[in-house]
Amino acid sequence: MLKLSLAAVDREEVRIQEQVPPDDPMFEGTGVELATPLDVDLAARSVGEDSIFVRGTLRTTVRQPCRRCLSPVELKVDETVDFLFADASEEGDDVDGEVYAIPPRGDELDLTDAVREQVLLNVPQFALCGEECRGLCPTCGANLNEGACECVPEAAPSPWDALKKIKLD
Repeated sequence: MLKLSLAAVDREEVRIQEQVPPDDPMFEGTGVELATPLDVDLAARSVGEDSIFVRGTLRTTVRQPCRRCLSPVELKVDETVDFLFADASEEGDDVDGEVYAIPPRGDELDLTDAVREQVLLNVPQFALCGEECRGLCPTCGANLNEGACECVPEAAPSPWDALKKIKLD
């Protein structure tokens, strides 16, 4: 799917333009629900002897619950991304930070993990259906955006309630 031929990159810049469907297994277990396919538009080129630089854009729409009323909200993700893949053996098998390791012995580079990571990092942590969202009733759970609920709010405890319990003879 999001595979890059290392031999082709050595010769010239390679372009990857794909659509990842919303139900693709690459997003299973992440807690992110795609509402539209993920549009991947990347260009990869060789930099240095054993490094590959990938730059492009990732576009999709994610569906998240509103943090106040739990109604579904669709948010756009449109990010420019840069990936640097380097030979892990050059740096002691421990490539970290913004650099991804090129697996030893192979003629293809799988971009799936890097793309998934960037999408997950660019999804907003919280979603709101609107600034005026009133949320849910804390007593009965009714959506207050759809109207007032029928429950009677409990009276807040008064600091004088303890005095009402004192009995004087």
